[in-house]
Amino acid sequence: MSLTAFLALSILGIDFLIYVLFQWTYGEKRTAIARKIAAQRIAVDQHASKPFVVSSRKATPETQKRLQLVRERMTKGKRKEISSRGSYSERLA
Repeated sequence: MSLTAFLALSILGIDFLIYVLFQWTYGEKRTAIARKIAAQRIAVDQHASKPFVVSSRKATPETQKRLQLVRERMTKGKRKEISSRGSYSERLA
């Protein structure tokens, strides 16, 4: 009877130590990950509820002039004659 009680207490003690070991090694990681996920969800929910401003796609006259100058600078000196082989976007049929 005393041997049975000793074995039962020993097995329960070892189980408890294994449980403590796992909680010590993995417990903090899981709670930290859960906190990060919860914080991200809260941030997304708060961000989605706020109104936001959408700018117009129309360019102002000054912006159009700047874009035209940039286009001219980019195409200067780069104009080449079309090769006989064609480009990747042309069909050669």
